[in-house]
Amino acid sequence: MPAGTRAERRSPAVVWGALGAYVVMIIAVALTHEMWRDEVRAFSVATGSASWSQLVSELRFEGHPILWYALLRAGFLVTGSKLVLPGLALAIAAAAAFVILRYAPFPTWLRILAVFGAFLGYELSVNARNYGLSVLLILIACVAFEHRKNRPLPLGIVLFLLANTSVHGAMAAMVLLLVWGLDLLDAERRKRSISVAVVGALAIAVGGIAVALATARPVPELAWAAGLESLSLRKILAAIFVDPGLGLRGVRDANIAAVSEYPWHLLGMEGAWPSRIMVDVSLAWLAWCLRRNLRALLAVAVTVVGYSIFFRNIYGAGLRHEGIVLFVIFAICWIDQARAPNRAISLGLLPLFALQALALPVLIHRTQKYRESNSKAFAEFIRANPRYESAVLMSEPDYMMESMPYYVGNPVFMPRQAEFASRVFFDRTGRRKADMTLADLLSAADRVSCDRRQPVLLAIGYPEIASHPQGKEYPLYRGLTFTWDAESKARLGPPVARFPEATTDELYAVYEVGCATSATRGM
Repeated sequence: MPAGTRAERRSPAVVWGALGAYVVMIIAVALTHEMWRDEVRAFSVATGSASWSQLVSELRFEGHPILWYALLRAGFLVTGSKLVLPGLALAIAAAAAFVILRYAPFPTWLRILAVFGAFLGYELSVNARNYGLSVLLILIACVAFEHRKNRPLPLGIVLFLLANTSVHGAMAAMVLLLVWGLDLLDAERRKRSISVAVVGALAIAVGGIAVALATARPVPELAWAAGLESLSLRKILAAIFVDPGLGLRGVRDANIAAVSEYPWHLLGMEGAWPSRIMVDVSLAWLAWCLRRNLRALLAVAVTVVGYSIFFRNIYGAGLRHEGIVLFVIFAICWIDQARAPNRAISLGLLPLFALQALALPVLIHRTQKYRESNSKAFAEFIRANPRYESAVLMSEPDYMMESMPYYVGNPVFMPRQAEFASRVFFDRTGRRKADMTLADLLSAADRVSCDRRQPVLLAIGYPEIASHPQGKEYPLYRGLTFTWDAESKARLGPPVARFPEATTDELYAVYEVGCATSATRGM
């Protein structure tokens, strides 16, 4: 029986055996995962909004459409448990793995590589973000695509939902709409494709993209916001006329094959160039394999160019965003393979999916050996010290405390905003203090401690304070400064805890500030 036939891809032994192993793996890894602030921030927004209408209005500060937030909010209303955050992410990933194993028209080896890779095996599953939901709906759209002529409505609805998972998901919906629209280029297929139902389904999908862009468009005063108005012809051309390995490259050299995760340092190499070359070679090989499938080749080219423009000019890519791009390419090949089976398509995808599968054990090993965030360790320190049971949490940079509400119930005070809150507002309108000094920070901590009659645990994420009598730092999200001098440093005193190791920027020393010492601090 040829590889990739319907009978093979629906083999119960393959589907359930591989799915069971996958679920066990991601749960095992998730049990040691430390929640990072971006994961918890979405949960705080979803569950902290007083109403559904308020949730919709809050999205203008987040840059994401509503679907992930709506699922988190609904899940929490039903369960009342914070475990809905990782639980929902893992369930979505398991569903995505099932769709691949059960329905993807590829050989068993390719389906296994797609499931047990750096993206679906960790970045889009264990990391509890909205991007795993984007991939699940991309895959479901592939299944619905096969029935688009007789039953177009399900595909239109899936694309509507896909667009409202993330901006990257909205771009994926546009690409799949393009593939759908290419049906119209062939005269015979055009006659069979056009109907009231098809036009209505297309309208639903387009409406979903419009809703997503309207709700996800950040307000202009946000410090990290960059809209389409920031684009220019020069920038667009600069993004187009580069090789894909450079154009799609993201933060820390993240790329669609996840080869930036390899331990290049063991070979005495920087990972940027080899990663770039491996992506270029893999995409060139895929293009060669698709040379007789012009519709798929055009869609892949549009995907690479479109995301390159977006990543280089509007929003830099993390590994999770690169995963979405890879699965959009996977979906294009799936749709074309379902239309006209061709083993060359599977071979074209092999380098990309093999490379990201090889990255999975490296990624898991690193996350098991090194902390990604110190939020869980800080929470354990708080729980181990009864005197800090009701302590107020503060930090500089202030956004480092966004992850703490997942682990402890301590109140969080945002000093730059001068308010108790679970998240930071990254604005440039004065709501958040741009220039902060250590003296300002200690005064705010003293005041809060006196008002609440509780100690303040102040986490400071600048290790230079320990060795430099004075200095200046520039936190993430442009426009902020933090300075200290010898006098304020002397007032700070020794730390009560240190959390100096993590693979992210959540590194800090913790200091206790109490109202009883406020008088002596000023002496």
